[in-house]
Amino acid sequence: MLFAEQRSLPYPDDLITVEIYGRPMLLIDNNLAGCVTSYVGHKRGVLDADQLRIVRECVRDLRALVPRLRQREGRIYAARWLRIAELIISDASGDARRNE
Repeated sequence: MLFAEQRSLPYPDDLITVEIYGRPMLLIDNNLAGCVTSYVGHKRGVLDADQLRIVRECVRDLRALVPRLRQREGRIYAARWLRIAELIISDASGDARRNE
């Protein structure tokens, strides 16, 4: 699972001072970790409106950030978070369509 792999990795040194739109990558990392933990944990595939907004903001930020990263380790780490967040957004969108 992507999330398990992501959480097992150390935070890349080359991302420690990286920011996008005034938001530190470390904040994006922590926000996503919390939302994804809820999503795969006790909420079992459900995020509330605030969590979904956070994930969408992280996707926006990561889409802008990943192409700018030059160090391989940090780029791979951020790209994996982007993929995880996009999968959650896609799943949430599918749930919304099924409930219409």
